[in-house]
Amino acid sequence: MYYMISDFLNTYGSNVSLIAGRGGLSRIVKDVGILDYELDASLRSKYFHTSLFRDQLVLTTFLCAKDDISMIGEGIKHLLKQGASALAIRNVFHLPIPESVLRYADSKNFPIILINSMEIYFEKIIYDVNRYVEQTADISFMQKEINILLSQKLSADEIRDHAKLINPSFEERYIAIYFMSRDYFNESDFLECFERYDKSCFSSPASTMCFYKHGAFLFYSCDNTSLIFDDNFVSQAVKNIFPDRSNYTIGISKPHFSLGEFSACIRESLWAALLNKNLQKSFLRYGELGSYEIIFPFAKSREMQFFKKKVLEPINEHDAENNTTLLATLTQYILSGCSMHATAKNTSQHENTVRYRLEKIALLTGLDFKSPQQLEELSLAIKIDICSGLLEQRT
Repeated sequence: MYYMISDFLNTYGSNVSLIAGRGGLSRIVKDVGILDYELDASLRSKYFHTSLFRDQLVLTTFLCAKDDISMIGEGIKHLLKQGASALAIRNVFHLPIPESVLRYADSKNFPIILINSMEIYFEKIIYDVNRYVEQTADISFMQKEINILLSQKLSADEIRDHAKLINPSFEERYIAIYFMSRDYFNESDFLECFERYDKSCFSSPASTMCFYKHGAFLFYSCDNTSLIFDDNFVSQAVKNIFPDRSNYTIGISKPHFSLGEFSACIRESLWAALLNKNLQKSFLRYGELGSYEIIFPFAKSREMQFFKKKVLEPINEHDAENNTTLLATLTQYILSGCSMHATAKNTSQHENTVRYRLEKIALLTGLDFKSPQQLEELSLAIKIDICSGLLEQRT
């Protein structure tokens, strides 16, 4: 949602270097400005009030300090007073930056950046930064990027490039949590959640929260290898950002260690959230999906749909002709781990009624739930039906 100084550094990599103000990397950039004539004594009174540096990444060659190096310190103080985000210097005059200036910038958490490459012109920086600012402020832009990552077959490098468009500061160690609303969820609802995220400990330059369809993604990345993405971590994120968890079904990806796997990470959290609509756990990790893990990617394939139809069509036809709910009973039986007692409780039926319905299904399909091998076929068909139905709901 915001373009930060850390994003600028990550965008240009080795072409720039931070020499002071590391504590200010999360400063927000809303625009780009240029500082040179504002500090010239002969021009300052004429142009001073046209210089608006609030929330700007300010570019300079320090032409005004060529003959008076003390103007560098004056420039830093001026920018801080005006609320600038950071200063990037193209040091074409090879001016020495006084150590006292660097210490002052450090004390104020004001980033000072050197542009190392003479091939990076101010015009390019202005264009690039303003483009990134517009993109990160555009909710729909991130949705489009996620759709590209989910729908297109991309190489690992292309996936990394799209991930960096979502957040140039992503680290290589990350996790995705998808919060899917059980009710209607619009941009206003998202902005309320984002405000809580922005005030939480989970908001950092290397992390991002994105609006997507019926909910929101939290992409949390960091280079702190001691941080474990355990249940306490997830519970704290839910508590801070989505305190009314009853309105959401939550899915969590596996931890990943390469941005080339970002597409897989998105799918994992999304599929876990979709399945959790049926399981209704506080949150569901992708690693807990079991056989659904292999079914989800291929659920809508011709082969999977043919198998599902072959097994379940006799049940569907019987339900339609007799106004019964045999398929719903079988679905709940599979979701309940093939427990007769749990199925009866979840469907508000007597166990004998559940047993009678399963025996009726055996007559219709030729697959007996008491046979492990035949139950496996019934279970697979039901899981394909569940996954393909959930995937249709997502679109």
